Amino acid sequence: MKSEKEEAKMELRGETEVVFTRYFAAPRELVFDCHTKPDLMRRWLIGPEGMVLDTCEQDLRVGGKYLYLYADANGNKGGVYGTFREVLAPEKFSNTENYVMDMSTFDPNAPEDPNATIESRTFTTEGKQTLMTHVYRFSSAEVRTTMIECGAVDGMSECYLELDKILSTMV
Repeated sequence: MKSEKEEAKMELRGETEVVFTRYFAAPRELVFDCHTKPDLMRRWLIGPEGMVLDTCEQDLRVGGKYLYLYADANGNKGGVYGTFREVLAPEKFSNTENYVMDMSTFDPNAPEDPNATIESRTFTTEGKQTLMTHVYRFSSAEVRTTMIECGAVDGMSECYLELDKILSTMV
């Protein structure tokens, strides 16, 4: 049986924000590392069914870029990219999030969409656990609704279950 703290909670704020909270049974530094070190991210950041995290590149500093691409068995790819806006290890980081839907038109050097999603993650120690608060700020209420309807909540919950397994072998 899962405890209430093992489940990702979702709260809608205003018209454009979604806030996820989730507890992890591990020290804050380790949970932060699992969210920021590509070798650890590849182990738990699962993508849509049938896809794996194929590319996980990042320069974790203010102004640094990142690129996460998922690939399926046929070589189809898609994912997200952006720029880090704030990095305060092991407490917090924030970034823009742009979506790569068509690799044939993707240019990693093109200017970012001014309407990119902004996300931030804060890691707080609570006893022997870490509370992660993940805030998404979408460009509009419509974009937020689309992201919720496409299953982003279920997808994040599945990823966090994978992260729990990884963390249990590391603490």
